[in-house]
Amino acid sequence: MNNIKLISGTSHPKLSKKIADKLGVPLCNCIIEKFSNSEIRVEIMESIRNQDIFIIQTGSYNMNTNYSVNDYLMETLIIIDACKRSMAKTLTLIMPCYPYARQDKKSGPREPITASLIANLLENAGINRIIVMDLHTPQIQGFFNIPVDNIYSVSLVAKYFREHIFHDMTIEEIQEKYLLASPDAGSIKRTLKFASCMKLNTLFIHKERSYKLSNTVDNMMIVGNLDKIKDKIIIILDDMCDTCGTLLKCCSLLIENGAKEVICCVTHGILSGPAIKRINSCEQISKIIVSNTLPQDDNQKNIDKLCVFDISDLMKQVIERIISGESISNLFI
Repeated sequence: MNNIKLISGTSHPKLSKKIADKLGVPLCNCIIEKFSNSEIRVEIMESIRNQDIFIIQTGSYNMNTNYSVNDYLMETLIIIDACKRSMAKTLTLIMPCYPYARQDKKSGPREPITASLIANLLENAGINRIIVMDLHTPQIQGFFNIPVDNIYSVSLVAKYFREHIFHDMTIEEIQEKYLLASPDAGSIKRTLKFASCMKLNTLFIHKERSYKLSNTVDNMMIVGNLDKIKDKIIIILDDMCDTCGTLLKCCSLLIENGAKEVICCVTHGILSGPAIKRINSCEQISKIIVSNTLPQDDNQKNIDKLCVFDISDLMKQVIERIISGESISNLFI
């Protein structure tokens, strides 16, 4: 660990500190600030020549500081440029929540593929590797010409459920009480991984999305045996939750078909716009479980049913294995 430096962006300093503490490596002393005209200034206050640099930054936004996803993205590019000009040996970007991941394809004429644009910006800025978690679509890895490690949170989710939801229950009792639901086709693989891990039955929800209006779903239908739903606690697994409109529609559909209550578990709890109000007013949702890929302190103050699981130890293991040259393949499970 003598040849590595950790640089934290300002998007999620709490996560950066947790990773640094677990590694036993202090965060690099940097100045990151805004000029009055909103331009971003970065200065690295110690030598990083010939060092392996790990930049920790996530695709977040901050209502308190008025920092947008775009501000943090620009900040990341400037940090990368500062490191390149300081003769860093390698540059690895730890970006648990990849920005613009939902814009991964052309859904209509004259539309950009913004997820690809972000990949080009990061790669051309000079990173050698990027670590992400639960990409919205794994195909985004193909937008890069450098190593992309898409780490899955399934093992962390399974651990959380064993410790906090399923504790002291047998497999038979869990199967009798709970049922898994995938909210759309994109979440099927993630749901099946969790189902295999926890030996749970599964059903799928098909949604017809309106691409004329953002964050809008026209229709939903359940694919599977509807008799399975009656009096069950349904666990919905998804990669991200933004305004919660789709999630609430899923909950209502499941309750209408006999579900007892719904537990929602998402990796990236964006929870923007009306999300907090919607969650608090939805009696069907008993818990919403998110990771700390994004800052959740303010959300926890405003949502009593919000629970958070920690990814810092998993990120620490990724960094250790990259440095030592060990395989990280078992961390993809």
